[in-house]
Amino acid sequence: MSETYEEILERMQQTFESLAGFSPDRASDIGIRLKLLAGEIYSLSGEMQWLRRQMFPDTATGEQLELHAGQRGLERNRGQKASGLVVFQLEMPLEYALTIPRGTICTVADGSLNYVTTEEAVIDAGNILAWVNCEAESSGRQYNIGAAQVCTVVTYFSVGLRINNATGFSGGTDDESDDSLRKRLLESYRSLYNGVNIAYFCRLAESVEGVQSSSVIFDSSNPGWLVICLAGRGAAPDEQAQALARSRVREGTPLGIGLVFANSTLIPVDVTASVTVKQGYDSDEVIAAVQNAVREYFLDLRIGEDFRTAVVGKVILEIDGVENYAFSNTQDAAMGSSDLAVLQNLTVTAA
Repeated sequence: MSETYEEILERMQQTFESLAGFSPDRASDIGIRLKLLAGEIYSLSGEMQWLRRQMFPDTATGEQLELHAGQRGLERNRGQKASGLVVFQLEMPLEYALTIPRGTICTVADGSLNYVTTEEAVIDAGNILAWVNCEAESSGRQYNIGAAQVCTVVTYFSVGLRINNATGFSGGTDDESDDSLRKRLLESYRSLYNGVNIAYFCRLAESVEGVQSSSVIFDSSNPGWLVICLAGRGAAPDEQAQALARSRVREGTPLGIGLVFANSTLIPVDVTASVTVKQGYDSDEVIAAVQNAVREYFLDLRIGEDFRTAVVGKVILEIDGVENYAFSNTQDAAMGSSDLAVLQNLTVTAA
């Protein structure tokens, strides 16, 4: 562990005193110089400690971890945008058709979450309604909201329009976490691909954005055939990611090997936990933090990875403000080679 600023300054003052035979006054020219030099040494020491952590994939974070991953041909999986359906309603019918342009911006009551229309829509003359597909302005889980929350049109219209999202917005995910990316990176060192082994096919499939993990199963009934199972972040990959993964794997597959593609089997898991909140912490904030951490844990699970209550418990205990926890009706769940554990119901209460 690096020295603190005070430890560095004290060591410099003691060394000066042993060599010069007197202790410099703290307000003297020498005393001020020692303080300045100690500050620079402390800053340099901190930077060196940071560099040491970024040198290795086991401890690197953020952009530096992505650089390590890039050397292995891996990229961080980027978050997806939530999508849903918004109803545009005129206050009264018009004598002409009203066009709602693609790119029209809508928002929730407090203006914190914006959504954008992904298609052009028309309210015909004499009508008052149009259903329009929209997506979140940015990626992220916070854009997953229930119905009847999008209520304001940000883009200006010359006529009065009321809006509401007829369905909830779903499908929004955050960027892949450092822990998940590090797990994939370290696995790439342990399982070197050689063009025909399992790691090779998984590497091809997972190079597609939207495919977080994959598995390869040998088809015993058809020698020479492989079943490639695909999984996204807490869900099956979307159709575009599936198509691109199939194309990329087929292009890199040697002659004589047959391929069958399938999505992972989603295995729902319920988590019910009560947490003891430390004194001085807000219970609602701690519970919300626990809920977010558990959801993130499930999003980072890979295909075939078992659900372990002990691991979730560790995640909960790492939340600031949690003193203890207890599960009820929550059990370990073993996953098959094509299974993906997904969070179905989450209940967190204060003990």
